[in-house]
Amino acid sequence: MAKDLKTLALARLSGFRHKTVKVPEWRNVSVVLREPSAEAWYLWQEVLNGDGEDDDTLSVVAKTRRNLEADVTLFCDVLCDTDLQRVFTPDDREQVLA
Repeated sequence: MAKDLKTLALARLSGFRHKTVKVPEWRNVSVVLREPSAEAWYLWQEVLNGDGEDDDTLSVVAKTRRNLEADVTLFCDVLCDTDLQRVFTPDDREQVLA
């Protein structure tokens, strides 16, 4: 039993809640959405906080761009294929943002 428990605890995504869903917009392909990593949450907050800019001084376009960049950070972290492999790396963020 202890060996089985160790195997379960060390299994890929064992530390993350995850769910398999079908994406109608992508021809009903199945993907796995996992809980964001601690690093992704940190980066998301960092992007949203910007360079210490006051929200009141930012244009609507700048706020929208900042929010989109934050969303892309989380999206790249949570999207996995059905083999539980992440689809994107941090290096893909700019491409996803485009």
